[in-house]
Amino acid sequence: MRDQTNTFSILLPMKGLVQPITELPDPVFAEKMMGDGVAIDPLDTVLYAPFAGKITQIHPSHHAVTIQQGDVELLMHIGLDTVALKGRGFELKAQEGDSVQAGQPLIQFDADVIARECVSVQSAIVITSGQEINIAVPYNSAQTDLSQPLFTVASGNDPADAPAPSTRPSASTDAPAKPSGPKATGAVQIPNATGLHARPAARLAVVAREADADVTLTVNGNSCSGASVTGIMSLKTKLGDTLEIEAVGAGAEKAVADIVAAVKSGLGEEISEIPTAPKAEVVKETPLLQVKSGEEGVLLGFTASPGRAIGKLVKHSKALPEVTRESMGAAEERAAFKASVKASMEDLQNVIARLNANGQEELAEVFNAHIQLLADPELSEKPLADIASGQSAAWSWKLAYEAQAETLAKMDDPLLAGRATDVRDVGLRVLKKLMGVDEGNEILEEGTVLLQEDITPSEIVALDLTKIVGLCTTHGGASSHAAIIARSNNLPYLVNVEEDMMDLEDGTVLLLDAKRGKVKVAPSDEEQAAFNQKIADAVKLAEEYQRDAHKPAVTTDGVRIEIAANIGSLEDAEKAVAAGAEGVGLLRSEFLYLERLTEPTEEEQAEKVGSILEVMGKDRPVIIRTLDVGGDKPLPYLPMPQEENPFLGVRGIRIGIERPSILRRQVRAILSQANKGHARIMFPMIAALDELVAVKALVREEQANLGIENVEIGIMIEVPSAALMADKLAEEVDFFSIGTNDLTQYVMAIDRGHPGLASRADALHPAVLRMIDMTVKAADKAGKWVGVCGGLASQVEAVSVLIGLGVKELSVSVPALPEVKHKVRSVSMEESKKLAEAALDCADTSDVKELLKSQK
Repeated sequence: MRDQTNTFSILLPMKGLVQPITELPDPVFAEKMMGDGVAIDPLDTVLYAPFAGKITQIHPSHHAVTIQQGDVELLMHIGLDTVALKGRGFELKAQEGDSVQAGQPLIQFDADVIARECVSVQSAIVITSGQEINIAVPYNSAQTDLSQPLFTVASGNDPADAPAPSTRPSASTDAPAKPSGPKATGAVQIPNATGLHARPAARLAVVAREADADVTLTVNGNSCSGASVTGIMSLKTKLGDTLEIEAVGAGAEKAVADIVAAVKSGLGEEISEIPTAPKAEVVKETPLLQVKSGEEGVLLGFTASPGRAIGKLVKHSKALPEVTRESMGAAEERAAFKASVKASMEDLQNVIARLNANGQEELAEVFNAHIQLLADPELSEKPLADIASGQSAAWSWKLAYEAQAETLAKMDDPLLAGRATDVRDVGLRVLKKLMGVDEGNEILEEGTVLLQEDITPSEIVALDLTKIVGLCTTHGGASSHAAIIARSNNLPYLVNVEEDMMDLEDGTVLLLDAKRGKVKVAPSDEEQAAFNQKIADAVKLAEEYQRDAHKPAVTTDGVRIEIAANIGSLEDAEKAVAAGAEGVGLLRSEFLYLERLTEPTEEEQAEKVGSILEVMGKDRPVIIRTLDVGGDKPLPYLPMPQEENPFLGVRGIRIGIERPSILRRQVRAILSQANKGHARIMFPMIAALDELVAVKALVREEQANLGIENVEIGIMIEVPSAALMADKLAEEVDFFSIGTNDLTQYVMAIDRGHPGLASRADALHPAVLRMIDMTVKAADKAGKWVGVCGGLASQVEAVSVLIGLGVKELSVSVPALPEVKHKVRSVSMEESKKLAEAALDCADTSDVKELLKSQK
């Protein structure tokens, strides 16, 4: 906090005995190599913010934090040699990049662990921005008042001019004069076991300051001044990292040599052996389980989105030419950079216009955010400065956007971490322009079948479906989010096609049969004619199915199956009614939450839910799944911990359990609208009975408060423990709904988004079918019903198996509604039961699929 004399007060950051920094048993601190400061022998176990500012750095081992306001930068280092604990004994209360207030807890630490395993628990409080301190308390006195100034420093900034803390570093508008003179470069591997933490960073900075040259250090694409201790620490180095050195000035050669020698010596620490595993040459091999058609001119794949199309092949490769530093000249590179940014913005505007025209306004917002990123001068300042210093535009841009994305990705703030993906998306778009690699959409002819290694949801959304009639990828899975988007747009899509397809020439005519998982290469005129007839017949069938879409789905022997829709918006609900939906088996309520910076109010949620209930009417039940985020669906405004494996972390109902206020608001919003239709509540990711009991009690409590009748409650069966304990869970619910996408992922232990394995996460595997069978039998015994709302329900060939297993409701994608209803009407329950029994007895997915083919 500042006073009227332009001094800056550092408040007490931890309770303890204040001592001169010169008494610390570490020469780096005691000799003030890092800067002036004090030592504190703690009497408490919490480190607090000593002034309002921005956390610019937290060491990966969580023992040191740097906070800054204006021209004052302070390092707080808990204990000595605590880097060796690698985070053990430290709990973060704030995150790197946070703006904090004076007195806010930053780190909780275990003093016993530090005292037992480290040199000392004494902590260093150091001004790293160069000012001298004026101590405000007596040395060797115990201080416990956190509002007490510890020391003051002179500040060159007027309080009114102090910049507000931002979420990322900003480039100065007045760039410092660029160094001139001879230039020398070098590189050395870091031999320090824990990288360049405070002690070696301080010693390295001393060497750089003594040089008759300006020194820049770079590690893994991140750079800093060699004279900055905190800059070196911010590189977050580790053993074996290569430190690149660039020195400019009269003593450049000597500076590089001195720094290389100093790093090799360990900078005051013992040298560790750098692992030197020989680089093994990766030989491409044919997997043992690779699928081959064996039929000449036919390639196989897995259906991600059914349909048929005839088109010409266009291959898109994500591989880019090597990016080089060599510049054509600052003026030319600057012009190329600005032209590429402008062209990228125009492309994005075209994508947005197309999405808005198709009624996909929510998806268009993703690309609006990309335009805002490109318009942000902060992202362009660094590459423009590098271009001016003689680097190529492509090199400068790639370095800048990757560094920015990496910084954001490491933040625990989900909103900022999520922006890392956007930065990479935008960065790659501009980089392709700079390197002359065409995105392809602008030059595609009508009737294109696009082939890529893989495709992201944002890429598939951007496709121009007036030109692209089909999609193939050599990787990917049938239950990925890209596949879901393809199905919603009726785009035929095959995943995991045989890699031989990559060897075909662009322009090759293909018959893409994404219904049967086949691609016919270079067909004859007769084959094309026959295939066109199939497409025409399919159109007629679709029209026939639509004519009967509002009739009930009753098997040939009189068993009625409810066919509902999976939706995420009011528009989806309207389309579902038109397509013959008898209800909503899954309303994905998270679509009300995603792409927002703030939580929707209870009133906003109620309005959305109420409008959907009104569209569906009293006779069409609507199952509203409570908030299902986490894993691959982060929630922008909800702080969530960074997790090593988010699919096994806090997601689904676990968020409602951890943050019951969010769940309570959503439940109240649903209950307040229940009288407008037939509302049911469903909880996702239930794994144990105590979870269900807790959230069910919350619903009943809110019902009692509102004075309304009980609403039906169900759960999703999507983890194996829920299927195995279905008999106990059934006693507490009105229904089960099986989410086959996640259930398959967890049963098969395969991430459904994994590029190489996702195709093996097939819901027709007998293990998944047995889980469904187990769930249905437990529900039947308790007198409860089971539906399926996962992707398997939309696969027409699986319908007979599912109803044969006893599933009473199928909730499918809106486009699939008419055909699924038709399929139910074309089979008997008796034959479906026999088919289901045979499928349960199969040994593998391929056996089940052969069985289904034999029934056609």
